[in-house]
Amino acid sequence: MSKKFGALAAAVMMLAVPAVGAEEKKLSIFIAYTGVDGILQEFTKDTGIEVEYLAMSSGEVLTRLRAAKGKAQADVWFGGGLDSYVAAAGEGFLEPYASPERAAYDPMFYNADGYWSGISLGAVDFVVNSEIMAKKNLPMPRSWQDLTDPVYKGEVLMATPAVSGTFYAMVWAILSAKGEEEGWKLLEGIDANVPYYSKRGAEPANKVSTGEAAIAVAPFDTGEKLKGEGYTIETAFPADGVPWYIAPVALFKGARNPEAGKALIDWVLSAKGQETLAKYTTQAPIRPGVKLAPAVQAMRDSNLVKADVVEGGAQRKRVLAAWQERFGSK
Repeated sequence: MSKKFGALAAAVMMLAVPAVGAEEKKLSIFIAYTGVDGILQEFTKDTGIEVEYLAMSSGEVLTRLRAAKGKAQADVWFGGGLDSYVAAAGEGFLEPYASPERAAYDPMFYNADGYWSGISLGAVDFVVNSEIMAKKNLPMPRSWQDLTDPVYKGEVLMATPAVSGTFYAMVWAILSAKGEEEGWKLLEGIDANVPYYSKRGAEPANKVSTGEAAIAVAPFDTGEKLKGEGYTIETAFPADGVPWYIAPVALFKGARNPEAGKALIDWVLSAKGQETLAKYTTQAPIRPGVKLAPAVQAMRDSNLVKADVVEGGAQRKRVLAAWQERFGSK
């Protein structure tokens, strides 16, 4: 597990946020999100609250919470997959907070009891190394079914859904779209071409970008980030359905700085916070009226799988047990 902390600049401009005592001018968060430095610097400018963060997949956060028997190790949980938030809320690890900013949102994007609020939508696509594909004369995959073709033996990289919320979203979407029997058959066919499963959601795309393999199943925003950095990769949405997920924000039960945590939740749900997400990441902000970049709008307009992502969180334990039984040894 890689660790990365950021200590961010002091206030320049103040935004209307809940009253926060002087003792709460610092905040610690667990985060799984691209563009994090720019986003949190803007938050600090607007509120005067400095943020320390630890980058960590949502499944890792859930594992930590369970190991600590729910004792808070940070104030706020930011980004990652909804499935782990649903599990954490059910196990009593989260503090409810219903931000007034939620009034601007469709209720499907937040928990009615206040345990989590969606801040953006993410999706899963294919990231392909163009040079490796040409060198090995491989065809561009266009669908999940294509990934079962033996021509891709050893060339498909993925992360384990037990740790990565993005990859849990992929598994749940395939089971939802195909039905459980056909869905597991499809996943078994893909598994035959996967040499191993990574423990971080961004790792497969990062390795494909440097030529370790030809194809990664990846978070959409990770592929866009790598293209922006100049790597010779192509991306494609699977024609037979694009998995998607809600990236939430939540307050940990027992947080040391709960008012500062609420200020971050209010800010990221506000119009200013959502415009900031659109500026620094290619996940799609949820609040209506926020202008999206063309590539992000294309993701929102893609063939998103019709899946109940909240129910996916409720089924997480059962689905992961089935995954472990089939693929856990790899």
